Amino acid sequence: MILLRCYPKITDFIYEFFNHALWADYRFIPIFSYGFCVATGFFVASILSVNEMRRREALGLLKGNEAEITIGEAPNISELVIYFLIGFVVFFKLIGVFVYQPEMSAGILSLKDYLKSFNLGSFVGGIIGAVSLCWYFYHSKNKERLPAPQKKKITLYPSDGIGDLVVIAAVLGVTGANFFNYLENPGDYANFWQDPFSSMFSGLSVYGGLIFAGLGFGIYAYWKKFNILHFFDSVAPGFILANGIGRIGCHVAGDGDWGLANPYNKPSWFPQFLWSNNYAHNIIDAEPMTVLPNCMEEHCTYLSHAAYPTPLYELLMCTFIFFILWSLRKRYTYQPGILFFIFMMLIGVQRYAIEQWRDVSGRDTYGFFGIQFRQSEIISVIMFAIGAVTVVYLLRKYKAAGVK
Repeated sequence: MILLRCYPKITDFIYEFFNHALWADYRFIPIFSYGFCVATGFFVASILSVNEMRRREALGLLKGNEAEITIGEAPNISELVIYFLIGFVVFFKLIGVFVYQPEMSAGILSLKDYLKSFNLGSFVGGIIGAVSLCWYFYHSKNKERLPAPQKKKITLYPSDGIGDLVVIAAVLGVTGANFFNYLENPGDYANFWQDPFSSMFSGLSVYGGLIFAGLGFGIYAYWKKFNILHFFDSVAPGFILANGIGRIGCHVAGDGDWGLANPYNKPSWFPQFLWSNNYAHNIIDAEPMTVLPNCMEEHCTYLSHAAYPTPLYELLMCTFIFFILWSLRKRYTYQPGILFFIFMMLIGVQRYAIEQWRDVSGRDTYGFFGIQFRQSEIISVIMFAIGAVTVVYLLRKYKAAGVK
């Protein structure tokens, strides 16, 4: 069943979906499932955050900053040349992938050698891409052209800076996730210099990413002089849903983020993909001695004891929390901060609960009063406590001020 195996790369799924047809074999392209799902999560979160920011901007709760721009300038030759070159190089290689697909899928030509070569590609595709990009740029800029360029003052609102926020979340999120993961499991980075990409994008700590990205958002909002509480209320629902979407990537790739072995027999009415999974073809090649027979793929191992699919449980939990926050956002519009600290409480509960199901063997623990706790359990309790105390404080503060 297609839901009961792993696809480390999106191209693995495409190849399987089309029943191993040779024309659909693009497995040489490293579009990793986890990265694809994380990027999708960022995209969804950005749409939701912009939507909520604009609602608060329209109410005057999130204010912008004035900036001066020049409008009505005509397109110039240097810009057209740059767009032409970018369009040619990108489409020369992109279209060329389809041209040289048979050689690359057969292993005659490697993707690395293809990308390094100045000769391999599609010249026609490059010209079409270059001309199309130049035409689009020229048409767009010429449509706004004025007889004489003018200076104009505009207001830049928080929603206009969503691109900055995505970059902050991506860079600081990955950095923080790796930092917290290193504190808990330094062995993950033993081979960092041999394969830095794989080391940076496996075994990530959700809390590390949340804390670092949150600090980055706070600094950004302070620098731009945005209302920090309204700002954080705007991004909280999108973040929790993005986290759930990212967990789809963990499940599909089989990156080791599964649960304990499920020893129970499945009820007939319960779907197998939610009950247990052997995570065949998992990307980390867990249990290297347990190999699928007649497997000709890159990753051929599976779990000898089927595990709880905890990434799917997290997806369901995060989606449920998202709907709670999304339904509350209007109720607490004029009481900024409450929504965000409710988010902190709920993510603390969610994370602590899922940790009781997850297989975290080999992870370091921390002792308190003779009891061993995992890093994420400690942070969950702290986040819930901070959220609960702050929600009570804010509710009393707004009630005393007569804010509804």
